[in-house]
Amino acid sequence: MPEIRPRSTIVVTLLCIAGLAVAGVALAYCVHLGAQRDDDTGQSAAEFTYIPPNQAGLAADDVTPESDEVPEQLDTVRSKIMLCTIDKIGTDVLSVHTPDGRKHQLTLSPDTHVESAKGNEVADLTTGDLVVVRVIESDTATTVDLIVDGRVSSSIPDN
Repeated sequence: MPEIRPRSTIVVTLLCIAGLAVAGVALAYCVHLGAQRDDDTGQSAAEFTYIPPNQAGLAADDVTPESDEVPEQLDTVRSKIMLCTIDKIGTDVLSVHTPDGRKHQLTLSPDTHVESAKGNEVADLTTGDLVVVRVIESDTATTVDLIVDGRVSSSIPDN
């Protein structure tokens, strides 16, 4: 005698597949509605407009001085955060290595800010310290903006 599958499992499977299809169509429709704009700018909802800091909060009919016009090409640089260990501290160069073994020569500037339990100067750091470094990368150099000592310090209760 051939094995007969219960009808309930087949029906439940078909209902689940139909439910997933309906949910997918509904999600696609919601995404489509979210991407449309009601204004006639022709700009996608995902695009943004650059507003200079001194123009934020101005009404649309306010006059913008020529000096505040949006530049054609914004001169931007890239920044990144690195977890690294200090190998050597020079007067204007910080030599570090990352956990994957890569070595970096980072340029120190007079504006480099240090956050450490030992002090707020680059001279307060020592070789072997674990630090988090925020660097600003430009075409010519990688400059350190912020150095945070990796040690976490906290007070002891009843102390």
